[in-house]
Amino acid sequence: MVIIVEFSLVPLGVNESLSKILAYAIKELERMNVKFQVTPMCTIFEAESIDEAFNVVKVCHETIIKQGVKRILTNIKIDDRRDIERKDMMEKVKSLKDKLKSIS
Repeated sequence: MVIIVEFSLVPLGVNESLSKILAYAIKELERMNVKFQVTPMCTIFEAESIDEAFNVVKVCHETIIKQGVKRILTNIKIDDRRDIERKDMMEKVKSLKDKLKSIS
């Protein structure tokens, strides 16, 4: 089972550039060997269970706090589909691309 998680961390009370602080969370994803993609607005990753999904977000959240941030907004969206077996998150992208080809 592959659970797809979209999350964003928004540290408050820091300067306008957040990338320097957010890089610490990305390093944690790498350290945990999580398969992920960074987008301009969020990060998407795969988890094998709901517990793993929440734990990954928790570790990233706490990593930002450890950088001296006093307040952080963490947004989470979870796609936990159990009626089909996905091998990875890219299956959703492939499905959309296949449908685009069929209507052009």
